[in-house]
Amino acid sequence: MNPTPLFSRPSRQRGWTLTELMTAMAVASLMTAGLVIGTVTIQRSFMASRHHIEAQAQQMRLMDYMTLDLRRALKVVTGNGTLSVTIPDYYNADGTPRDPQISGGQAVYGSQPVTIQYYKSGATIYRCAGDTTTALATDVADFQLTFLDAGQSIQIGVTFVPTYQFAGNNTENVRLGTAIYTNTLLRNKRQY
Repeated sequence: MNPTPLFSRPSRQRGWTLTELMTAMAVASLMTAGLVIGTVTIQRSFMASRHHIEAQAQQMRLMDYMTLDLRRALKVVTGNGTLSVTIPDYYNADGTPRDPQISGGQAVYGSQPVTIQYYKSGATIYRCAGDTTTALATDVADFQLTFLDAGQSIQIGVTFVPTYQFAGNNTENVRLGTAIYTNTLLRNKRQY
């Protein structure tokens, strides 16, 4: 048997040509770029949704506190984004409920009513009842509180600006989309 020389055999091609390698790298780069852009977009969307849900929860908490105090208000003063409510002192110093005394057809709780104020300072909205100040909503720099005094009823509005929006710089239209309102009828005859 006569061996054939090594160089006369047909050789098989192994590996890729430069054109195939460049094409594969371009496709892989496009797929990686799409994956990175998709991941960043999903993260931004998640964070924006989370901010929106947390802001709505803060809105509801504010509404609950304010409407509770407004329902039992004797005196209400609104102005400059603040709300001041005077309510009867329903509790003794030890925290037990106080029994009302009937005077002139009205229930009287103690001698001194309690004044409660709602106001925004920086990025926090506070409720101040007597000497106790409580932060009701934090990280709410973009919140706006509005109060409309209609005599025996008070309308409260709370709006905010979402962090992720398509409207560009027109924040007033976006703010209107997050507005919630409540109209509270005062139960007690209002004192002016």
